[in-house]
Amino acid sequence: MGEYRVTTDLQAEEWQLKNQARGHIFFADDVKSDDTDAGPNPVEYLTGAVNSCIAMSAGMVIKSKQYPVTNFRVTTHAETKDLGHAKSVVDQMTINLSFDTPLTPEEQQKFVDFVLHVSTVYQTVSQSVK
Repeated sequence: MGEYRVTTDLQAEEWQLKNQARGHIFFADDVKSDDTDAGPNPVEYLTGAVNSCIAMSAGMVIKSKQYPVTNFRVTTHAETKDLGHAKSVVDQMTINLSFDTPLTPEEQQKFVDFVLHVSTVYQTVSQSVK
């Protein structure tokens, strides 16, 4: 269906990474100093990717089905689990959706279920993260 390519280069600044996707350049790092903080860390990017895919899916569903939904927002809290030996995994994500709508609670649930169903990144991550 689609192919994507991102190139990542380790930078001279400790733990800093330069990513390029098409013509877009974005940085990631895992530093604790504001002086060299160039971007989110990889877990924050993963969380942002989940949020972005859900929100984009919502926008597409709202447009295609002409749902009366406004102010759609996704807020996610991700937790990692230490597996020892300098290894960790994203163990769970708590995803909260908020939006304004006159839809009934049943219609709202149907909307949310469909949005999550068509969200590629959510579907991918939900297979391995609680």
